[in-house]
Amino acid sequence: MKGGKGLELAADLLTDDDKDDDAENGDCVPLVKPISCGRDGEAPILIRLPSLREEAFAIADRLNHAHKEGHAWGDMAILCPDYSTRDLCAQVLHQRQMPVEMRRSPGDFDPTSDTIKVMTMKVSKGLEFPVVALPGVGHMPAKGEDEQEAARVFYVAATRATQRLVIGVGGDGGFGGRLTSPIRPPCNEKSVQIHVNNTNTILRK
Repeated sequence: MKGGKGLELAADLLTDDDKDDDAENGDCVPLVKPISCGRDGEAPILIRLPSLREEAFAIADRLNHAHKEGHAWGDMAILCPDYSTRDLCAQVLHQRQMPVEMRRSPGDFDPTSDTIKVMTMKVSKGLEFPVVALPGVGHMPAKGEDEQEAARVFYVAATRATQRLVIGVGGDGGFGGRLTSPIRPPCNEKSVQIHVNNTNTILRK
């Protein structure tokens, strides 16, 4: 996924100037070669539901399904745009009796523990997980937040996934609409699966 469709989705929100700036700062993810499935990875799953809470429960269901498929809990992470979304997702996982560990700052958690890691997108830099979920992307950028900075944060978070990426695109932020636009799908080669109110829709180029 890293270097593949997760990167393509995130890169769709960045201008060439943004990418050049990241390269100068040493943060340019596109220059990192794929370490796992790359372009052959699964197309990202986009979840569009009426509320963040419903989105969090849908993500929990996706992670539970991934665990039944053979992924360890420690292979999974939920990367959130803000603290309130992080706390909501952790609460939902606890409610579902799924093992969860929150990372509030670097060194704040044990990366070897068999738990789902929940953290903000900003503290996920440098980490990688086979299965990554990004709730709340449809609410980005937040009111008053710089759009280019929000796109960079999302870009870093989306490229933490090495195999499977789930993105929550419900909400009235600009990113959700751009990522699900039927006119110009964000992926160049494969379709994107969208989960809308418990119905799967496929966008094709």
